[in-house]
Amino acid sequence: MPFRSEAVLIGALALALFFPGTAGADRRYFVETYTPYLAPAGETEVETWLTSRSGQQGTNGAVAWDWREELEYAFTDRFTAAAYLNFTRPAGGSLQFQSPSLELIYRLADPGRLPGDPAIYLETTESGEELELEPKLLLAHRAGRLVNAINLIGEFEFRHNNNETLGSGGILRKLWAWEMSGGTSYELTRHLAAGLEARYRSEYPNFGPRAAAALHLGPAINLQTGKVQIAVGVLRQVHGTPQTSGHLDLADFERTEVRAVIGVDL
Repeated sequence: MPFRSEAVLIGALALALFFPGTAGADRRYFVETYTPYLAPAGETEVETWLTSRSGQQGTNGAVAWDWREELEYAFTDRFTAAAYLNFTRPAGGSLQFQSPSLELIYRLADPGRLPGDPAIYLETTESGEELELEPKLLLAHRAGRLVNAINLIGEFEFRHNNNETLGSGGILRKLWAWEMSGGTSYELTRHLAAGLEARYRSEYPNFGPRAAAALHLGPAINLQTGKVQIAVGVLRQVHGTPQTSGHLDLADFERTEVRAVIGVDL
């Protein structure tokens, strides 16, 4: 039976209410944007990511789902590594294993020593059908209870097969994309933070001229209590090119993305 985003949100929030405690240093304020504030050395965390994508043309109203299981370990206060197992359920399809991923994050200095508290991020994914490299620069700033963050992202995909075609009739062999995501969040209480997040993505098939781009925007909340934290966000497309439905690009991007991330410190 297909999941519903409302059920994911209600279940995640209900789960967190059973775990009392305080917030950690690696609080996940957003669902797309990372902050450079990492977990302390020796901490291990398990995270479950659930993402629904809906409103894209050609799906007949069906919802696509992604599911990620993450195991993260902080080797030092400035360096963490994580392994992922990625599953997907295409719109109208069945759940299937997609790929493993490896994530590395290194913070360049202790918080407050450099402007923006920069950290370098690299994620690699090999599915057997493609190799994906995703570097990021993570920046953030705290001002009391207010947290602002921005990520500058590159994505490089190299296909091992010639099964996917482009609208022009060519074969998609490689893809370069760049993204910029960011958000602002306010800690309403020690357990609850709420804010706004945005993501802009531009794609260049076969490293050629830009083919598609879209801007998504929406709210994000974080509930952290004890060893459990929940982050939930909704991103809605507000502009896209080429425009296929009003001012949106629904041929290449979803209209709405809903994501819930549930983290547990071990």
